[in-house]
Amino acid sequence: MITLKLLGSIKKYCGKERIFVDEKEIMISNIFSILSKNMPDSRHIDADNLLILINGVDLSISDNGQKIRSGDIVTIANLVHGG
Repeated sequence: MITLKLLGSIKKYCGKERIFVDEKEIMISNIFSILSKNMPDSRHIDADNLLILINGVDLSISDNGQKIRSGDIVTIANLVHGG
């Protein structure tokens, strides 16, 4: 099982703190479709404005073709937020 931990407005728009994905492995590119399915209005997702951490490591320093595996925790937050 893969855990998507949601922060900030992503959590607000999904209405939950976590999404559990019952798969052994998924591609990073699948994250956005999973988020869309869990949001009543998916226009709140801006892929260019998300901070994504995989097991605490920023995705921007990882390979975009990377797979997420069972047991991984993917933390997702908007980069732009109120302060």
